[in-house]
Amino acid sequence: MAKPSLYSVLETQSRDPRFAPFVHQDAYGVWGLKPQLLPEIILKLVLGILVAPLKATLTVLGLALACNTCRVEKYLMPVLSISKEYRAAWTLYWGKIWIRLALFGLGFLSVSWIKLDHLDVRKQAETETEAPVIVSNHMGWSDILVHMSRSWPAFVAKEGIDKVPIVGYISQHIGCIYAMRAIKETGKSAAVQLKDRISAKAIDPTSSVRPMLVFPEGTTTNGRYLCKFKTGAFLAGAPVRPVVMHFLNQDYVSPSWESINIKRHIFIMMATLFHKVICYELPIYYPSDAEKQDPVLFAENVRQNMLSYCGNHGVPNLIPCDSTLENKLEHHKLSKATIAEHSGKFRKSIKKE
Repeated sequence: MAKPSLYSVLETQSRDPRFAPFVHQDAYGVWGLKPQLLPEIILKLVLGILVAPLKATLTVLGLALACNTCRVEKYLMPVLSISKEYRAAWTLYWGKIWIRLALFGLGFLSVSWIKLDHLDVRKQAETETEAPVIVSNHMGWSDILVHMSRSWPAFVAKEGIDKVPIVGYISQHIGCIYAMRAIKETGKSAAVQLKDRISAKAIDPTSSVRPMLVFPEGTTTNGRYLCKFKTGAFLAGAPVRPVVMHFLNQDYVSPSWESINIKRHIFIMMATLFHKVICYELPIYYPSDAEKQDPVLFAENVRQNMLSYCGNHGVPNLIPCDSTLENKLEHHKLSKATIAEHSGKFRKSIKKE
C-alpha cells in the first residue's frame, strides 16, 4: 500500500475547523505545495524569468520615490520656508501616487475603493471628517500598501521594520508605532501609545497626524473569514472607519500571505501577471456611551457591523469564526513537523539509492 504524499497529509490536517481561516486557498493549495500541471510550471518559470524582474524593479522604484518624497518634505521644504500644512498635503498627494506605482509593480492593475457612506442610517454628522482610526480585515503583506495608496495611514509595526531600507524610513516618517521599541523608549506599551495617538487625532481631526490603520484580528487570514477582534483600536472610544478588503482573483493566485513560505509566495505573486482588489469603506462607526466604556463590547459590535454588510451591497461574504492566533500557531507547528518529517524521508531515500 502506497504511503500518502506530503500534500495529501497536509490537506487532511488542514480540514480541522479551527484551522479554516488560516489555510492557504488558491490553485496552489495548502502551503502553496499542491502539485501543478506542466503547462502551469512552465508558465510560472517563463514569467518568473521575464516578467518578475521588471515588476520587482517597478515596485522598488515606487517605494523609493515615496521615500524620497518624505525626505523632501523633511529636509528641503523647511529650508524653502514652505508651510507645514502644504508640506503634509504635498507628501500625502505624491506619496499615494508612488505607492500606487509600487502596487502596479506587484501586479495590482486594479485597486478599487467603494465608499458606502450613503448607507449610514444613523447620520451622526452632516459633515464628516476623517476617522482617527481605520480597522480592516488582514490577509497579507500587500494590505498595508493598498491602504497607503488610499489614506496614507500610520500603523503598528513589528520590531525592526524601521531599519529596513526605504520601507523603514517611510514608516518612521508617517509616525508608525513600533511594538517593542515603544516599551523601551517610553515605558508605554504599543496598545497605550495606540490609544494616545487615536485620542489625539480624535480631538483634532484636522491635524497633520495620520490616522492609524489597525488590523484588529491580530493576525492574517485567507480572506474568507473574520476572526474575533482585539481591543487595541477601540481603547480610545473614538469613531472608526471599517474597511472590508477582497481579492478578486484569489481562487487562482491569492495575494493572501496565509500559511505559505514568504519566498514562495512572493515568487508566485511576481510570476502572476495581475491581481485585483476591491476595498469597501463602510460608514464611520460612532460608539455609544456604553461602547466607549467597554472596549470589548465596542470591538465586537464593530465586527458585527462589518459582518452585517457582508453579503449585501456588493460586499463579499465573510464567515464569522472564533479561531485564534493560538489555533494558527498550532496549525503551523503541525504542518511544519509534517513537512520536516517527509523531507527527512526523502533525503534518506536518496541516500539509499
